[in-house]
Amino acid sequence: MNGTRSSAPVTRLVVERLAPSPVRVETQLLMPLGSGFGASGAGALSSAYALNEAFGLGLFASGVGEAAHVAEVVSGTGLGDVIAQNTGGLVVRLSPGAPGVGVIDRIPVPPLEIDCIVRGPLSTEEVLSDPGTMREVNREGERSLQELIKRPTLERFVSLSWEFARRSGLAQSWMQDAVEAVEACGGMASMVMLGDAVFSIKGRDALAEFGDVVSAKVCLGGAGLE
Repeated sequence: MNGTRSSAPVTRLVVERLAPSPVRVETQLLMPLGSGFGASGAGALSSAYALNEAFGLGLFASGVGEAAHVAEVVSGTGLGDVIAQNTGGLVVRLSPGAPGVGVIDRIPVPPLEIDCIVRGPLSTEEVLSDPGTMREVNREGERSLQELIKRPTLERFVSLSWEFARRSGLAQSWMQDAVEAVEACGGMASMVMLGDAVFSIKGRDALAEFGDVVSAKVCLGGAGLE
């Protein structure tokens, strides 16, 4: 990974499941690990696509995504990143499950530029394994999802995202100031799930007061081969 030997447990599970013979996997990671950007799912999914091509496995895109999704769930590093990454755009997951099983839809948006600041990682595995936290996450997540379905817009998505972060107890104390600073400048912001990080739309200058800004664009096409 990035030129350094890594255990990469999620990607390793994909290799063990799909590769018919020993293989060397090299991954270039352009995002912070453990900060809510879906790095483990992206690494597993990109490797699954590469293995399908290299060994002529003949899998549909949903089958490629299923291998990565299962690896994430077994490893405790995520529950729904892969189906969103496989689809692209602003994905709303309507029912759980791997690509080909879970039901999703998309909120139509252009290739928006997203600005983020990252202060550190949060352990997805610890959150997912804590019964008390998960009760709050599930209750607030279901409520937020039902509200979003009533009016699926970008603005509603971001506002409900921040409401969920606060009501579930996941938001860190410094995030309130960052979100308010962005909103004061006419932008929108919320917490990156799950990371000690905040994302914003039209809030780069305000975010810069809280740390180094990382920028990216929403990819509308989803994962694939180049």
